[in-house]
Amino acid sequence: MPSQRKSFYAALKARRHQFAPRELVRQFRLVSRERVDGIARQLAEYISVHLPAAFDKREALTDYRTNPYVLMTTTSVMDLADPTRFADFLFNTKLYMALETSFGKSLEKIFLSQYPINSRRKWGPPPEKRAEFALLEGLSREQRAARRTASVWREIDASVVLRRRRYLVTVKSGPSTINDTQAQAMTNAIIDYHPRWAERSRALSSGLRGVDVVLGLTYGTDRTTNNKENQILAKLLEHGFAEEDRAKHPGVLTDSATRNVRIYRKIGRDFWAFVGNPANPRAASFVFLEVLLALAKALSAGLKTAGMEERINQRIATLSSALSQLHFPRDSLPEWIGADFSEEQLFWFATAMTAFYDEGI
Repeated sequence: MPSQRKSFYAALKARRHQFAPRELVRQFRLVSRERVDGIARQLAEYISVHLPAAFDKREALTDYRTNPYVLMTTTSVMDLADPTRFADFLFNTKLYMALETSFGKSLEKIFLSQYPINSRRKWGPPPEKRAEFALLEGLSREQRAARRTASVWREIDASVVLRRRRYLVTVKSGPSTINDTQAQAMTNAIIDYHPRWAERSRALSSGLRGVDVVLGLTYGTDRTTNNKENQILAKLLEHGFAEEDRAKHPGVLTDSATRNVRIYRKIGRDFWAFVGNPANPRAASFVFLEVLLALAKALSAGLKTAGMEERINQRIATLSSALSQLHFPRDSLPEWIGADFSEEQLFWFATAMTAFYDEGI
């Protein structure tokens, strides 16, 4: 079995994506200006309202706590003894983390809702998932948490019906996003619920031929992932799924019982091509360009509307002021500490200590 898995992983990671300027020029000719402008308008509006919220809620130094052990290593390697430089580093690190975990997910929804191309039907949350979440209204946090563990549709982010197939996709932001816990949860969901996904899909759309369940990563390549999406597929091979055709369709699995449910993953450019046209991704190979162009256009308008530059500078100044006050009077320290540690080292030590306190820092 280990050798079989190894060959399976090798087949999934065999493909190489090589930058080809001429191919890119051809793809640019297919980009829809109207679609790019439409997405950009929605993104700019969203960014102007929600991006400030990603950091406005962080006010005190304790709101910027991070791993103290990595923090001290990083600040020493990057020579961040100056409070202003350190404040800039802390702010940018936390902002990036906040955007990747929550803000990015919302942006994905805006993109998805514009596709597939040449179709009136667009990607959106499965109605079954909306119905599940509606039942949570009015429940306590503990009750909602308990109900979510039994959710049938929790792992599915969006769906669309096209050419008599229903496509269900779970969206992860990048090649290292999926961890072991998430991989196991997705594996269990597919094993346990794929018959119900197929049953509900047939009830939703008459004449349906089958269901595709897709693990989507919005950037990266087959060779650069942490392999978790491939591990999901490998585990499914032990639970009622089989490879459709490794030579022609590597990584595409079908359920052995009905052969109506297919499972596979799409990464980076392939993911956006799939979003653009699930039935024929090759016809939408340019969609990743539309996404990047729309985001680039939206950022300038959205950031200007939100007054981001002034707000960011103000936040960094507040952080810098707090950091500059983190010091230990020499006469308050044991003699050996005062002798062995420089002012710079004590500053790194003090900043790491903020991870262990709620107030007073």
